[in-house]
Amino acid sequence: INNKMPKQQGQINSINLYLTTLCNYKCVGCCAHTQDKGSMTVDEIRSLATKLGKVDTIILTGGEPTLHKNFRDILAEILKLDYNKLVIQTNGFGLMKYIDLWDNFDEIRISHYDKKSYPNAQENTHIIEEFKSTYKGSATILQEDIVMIPHNNGRRNPCFRGSWEVASIWKDKVYGCCVGGGMDTAEGAEVDENWRTTAKQVELPCGLCPFATL
Repeated sequence: INNKMPKQQGQINSINLYLTTLCNYKCVGCCAHTQDKGSMTVDEIRSLATKLGKVDTIILTGGEPTLHKNFRDILAEILKLDYNKLVIQTNGFGLMKYIDLWDNFDEIRISHYDKKSYPNAQENTHIIEEFKSTYKGSATILQEDIVMIPHNNGRRNPCFRGSWEVASIWKDKVYGCCVGGGMDTAEGAEVDENWRTTAKQVELPCGLCPFATL
């Protein structure tokens, strides 16, 4: 079920960059698990340099981005892009492994899971506490407590995510909302110099999206 939905009136100037669909968690409602497993390549990231132009915020996400087998090389290419703010969304799996890299980021958004998140959730409280007590760098640490969101059961009501001034990029396609790139039902457009315009024109998979509950 796709749902054409009005996008924001202003320019889309931020992107969610899906580095990989691989993840060590199986969260209820996560759209990343509907996508075929894979990862962006270093060359695919490098090709964005001539297409994106200046963006406000780049958010590295997935899947779990630190599971990318070439995470260091991928980050080296991302740091060459033109942006104001660099953010990573992570479950904390690679926080200690890559602790020397985090000063390259403005924000580290850590998804916190415990028994309140969803049934049989894999808790990561100890990972977050270890990182907070160890990391003394410049990046801002934001802990986001995750609570299961029930599926929308096919309702076509648009959610707030579709009106954010953000698009998603997965491989060579751009999607019109922050989670579109993680769903194999989403329709994407080719990433080119006009990506801000085309991202507003693609169909959004609201009817199947676990976040479209409002």
